[in-house]
Amino acid sequence: MLNHLPTVCAMNTTLQPYVLFGSTKPWLPPPWTTTDDRVRGGASQSYLSALPDNCANFHGHLDTSTLGGAGFASQFSPPEAAGTAKDGGDEERSWDLSAYDGIEVEVVAGTGDRKIYTLILKDEEAAGKRGDGREKAGINWEVDFKVGGEEGEGGGDVTRFFAPWRGFKATFRGKEKEDAGELKKGEVRWIGLMMRSYFGKQEGDFGVVLRAICARKTNAGEEGGAEERNAMDAVGRSQGPGPENTDTADHRLGKERGIGWIDWVSGLCTFRG
Repeated sequence: MLNHLPTVCAMNTTLQPYVLFGSTKPWLPPPWTTTDDRVRGGASQSYLSALPDNCANFHGHLDTSTLGGAGFASQFSPPEAAGTAKDGGDEERSWDLSAYDGIEVEVVAGTGDRKIYTLILKDEEAAGKRGDGREKAGINWEVDFKVGGEEGEGGGDVTRFFAPWRGFKATFRGKEKEDAGELKKGEVRWIGLMMRSYFGKQEGDFGVVLRAICARKTNAGEEGGAEERNAMDAVGRSQGPGPENTDTADHRLGKERGIGWIDWVSGLCTFRG
């Protein structure tokens, strides 16, 4: 999934940003939901901690030893964070982002660890519990962004990562799902942040300070230009086009077998009894 990293770009908008978290809206409360690989026998941990000025720290430890190179740690917003339920009823709440062109993540400059993070959207209601008490898997809409330690645009204090809607890829249990249709932008029910190992490519402590997550409208022609620059801006600046940008052998093996990273973790857990 390293091939759909969004760009870092300055945004001139024709519609005011829709702030989802941060900036003028607090990240907490309510608390975000933790979904780490511990549900599959792993040892990774993640946290989302509120900071002054409506910022938040997404941090934790990604353990890859327990599951043989695999691992993930994530935080998801609960549906009640989205505001008022539609029609004033008790149904699950959602964001209507259909008037916007994508999602922008604002990172406090100098707080990144040069690791690749994943922003996740869900447009489905919770699938419920499995027989073993775990949540049933659903479709995720994912885009990756790389967080360095650089200054923000123009030497400022914030770096912005903008992901247009077509940059989000549908996945099911970690495997890309080509027949998922389109993201229902008018019914976004969950927003998540994830750190994953990419089959042993990333591990250890991680952390980034986020200033905001917003939906944004772009000017005509701006979105396409952003996507054309995406690989260079998001990855090439610190990693370049060398071998470290390629899939690991285990990741390639997973692709060849048609399995996702969650399937691989499940297989390891089953094998280990």
